[in-house]
Amino acid sequence: MRNKSLSTPSTKSESSVQDQDYDVIVIGAGLSGLAASLRLAMFGKRVLLLEKHYVVGGLNSFYSKQGRKFDVGLHALTNYPSSYSGKSSPLLKLCRQLRISLDSLDLREQSHSRITFDDQHLLFDNNFEFFISQVEATFPSEKARFRKMLEKMQAFPAYSVDAQELSTRAFLKENLKEPLLAEM
Repeated sequence: MRNKSLSTPSTKSESSVQDQDYDVIVIGAGLSGLAASLRLAMFGKRVLLLEKHYVVGGLNSFYSKQGRKFDVGLHALTNYPSSYSGKSSPLLKLCRQLRISLDSLDLREQSHSRITFDDQHLLFDNNFEFFISQVEATFPSEKARFRKMLEKMQAFPAYSVDAQELSTRAFLKENLKEPLLAEM
């Protein structure tokens, strides 16, 4: 059933948008903007969703070149909710909140992905221990540093306002000696 508080996407003129009253303005129609707009509308808010691109989806979009469409979005879903994950899966929780059936998304569990740089390859899937084993097999000299880095990541106060600002690249460079592993 269509939510009456959601209007059909349009290219309204600037003056018609300005003549309306909105409770919330969401900038960006990527997945987060779409989800936020939907949730707000479900709770009765009048939402204006703005997107500068001609198609919604943000980074999960496509572009056309010489008549062919190229997908630039999600290629693999990590932490796919398997039958044993119950209701605790973040994806299942989001689907419940947005009133979307997981089956309607027609997702498939990822078998594996492969990162290739130069002549080195790393495989990974939804099992993080498998990824660790791949890193250790491909870069045996980095085994101890990689494990130590993972410990630091677990202890990192991600939501603390006092947390030290450090880019991912700087963090990897600080913790790994092998530049290729950091790049991968």
